[in-house]
Amino acid sequence: MNPKRDDNFSLLMGKLFHGFFNLSSIFYGIMPSTMRLFVAVNLNSAVKKQLLEIQARLRSQCTRGNFTRPENLHLTLAFLGETPEEKVPSLLKIIDKTINDAQTLAIALPFEISFTHTGCFSHSHKELWWVGADENCLGIRGLKAIHGDLINRFLDAGISVDKRSFNPHITLGREVKHSQKITLNCDEIKVKVDRLSLMKSEHIDGVLTYTELL
Repeated sequence: MNPKRDDNFSLLMGKLFHGFFNLSSIFYGIMPSTMRLFVAVNLNSAVKKQLLEIQARLRSQCTRGNFTRPENLHLTLAFLGETPEEKVPSLLKIIDKTINDAQTLAIALPFEISFTHTGCFSHSHKELWWVGADENCLGIRGLKAIHGDLINRFLDAGISVDKRSFNPHITLGREVKHSQKITLNCDEIKVKVDRLSLMKSEHIDGVLTYTELL
């Protein structure tokens, strides 16, 4: 055995180990923790009761489906997706400022949106069923103005957000399948808009859970 060679080998391995450890620490340190986020108008219990009655009629005509849990019923205003957790304070400030500045858009809060019809989006032989807003109701202009202002503020702040056309709806069920044509009527449901909520979407014990961030 050559003690000097063994010492040199040990020194080299030590340097390699510490180098790898430091590199790993840097790598994990720069990987931000993210949250799946969206901005929503949350609904009161009376509105949810009306929606659940419609959902029950939908269920009765389906062979299968992933139906929205009562606590998860909401109106989405903006979808942010996976967002660094460190951006949450900035997002909350933007949301608050959007609501506080609504009067500059000639919008008086609170206002009401009427939901008057049902429909579905189809994809891969599966359907997403929803209750849709009346495009002629008095509050729709205010809702769309707030939505547009909110999206612009996010983009100006360098925050990624879904920019697809805004079609106000409340989801009743996803991946819906049925053997016969669905008939689903909807009496007018009035939703009050007086604030916006930043929501986190996650699965807890296998259950999709929405939590408001304050």
